[in-house]
Amino acid sequence: MTPRRFRAKVLRVRHLTQDVRELILELMDPPTLEFLPGQSISVTIPDESSGLSYLRYYSLASLPSFSHQLVLLFNAGEKGKGATFALEHSVGEELDCSGPFGSFHLHEDPERDLLFVGTGTGIAPLWSMLSSLLEQSCPQSMTLLWGLRSESDIYYLDELQKWADCYKNFSFILTLSQPSHHWKGKRGRVTHLLQEFPHVDHLAVYVCGNRKMVAEVTSLLQYKGVGPVYRERHHDGK
Repeated sequence: MTPRRFRAKVLRVRHLTQDVRELILELMDPPTLEFLPGQSISVTIPDESSGLSYLRYYSLASLPSFSHQLVLLFNAGEKGKGATFALEHSVGEELDCSGPFGSFHLHEDPERDLLFVGTGTGIAPLWSMLSSLLEQSCPQSMTLLWGLRSESDIYYLDELQKWADCYKNFSFILTLSQPSHHWKGKRGRVTHLLQEFPHVDHLAVYVCGNRKMVAEVTSLLQYKGVGPVYRERHHDGK
């Protein structure tokens, strides 16, 4: 799909955790955007000191079928220029954007089970992919491994549990790297969860997170077997 410029206004800002914000944009001109699950858009950020502007890229967490609204996730705690600029906008204000971009999107692997591995707001493109597959009643087995830091960083848990309850072919495992002693779930990083997979040859894997995690997961998967690994280093918004 050919990227194009468009304007979108801030429809809603939702505080998911102390740091994570969900920004919902409504497209203005043109009124819709065609994209593939997993792709990203750019936000144009003016630089007042130089009079120029630069772009910051963000993965879409939204469904392609809901093309008049776009969902982005920001970690406000990272205080990057992109997140700071976008989150300074109030409801009704407009942003200059362009897209879609990226080769990180769903591929045709009908004979394989699907594994999604993400950390932090790297869940965004994986969320778009999973939402789309479930909307289309995909028959393949789908598993999400999601790594966060602590209990206070958890969001979208109710939605994930509803998916798991409604779709027998979907499951998820949430792991925390720095949980409190009260935490009853999995502990450690997502790479620890992958150790529980003795074979990966039957999988098509989608990975999104920081550069180090993506590299470690890719290396571990390649060591364990042969299969397609699609990956995206999550943009940090700085």
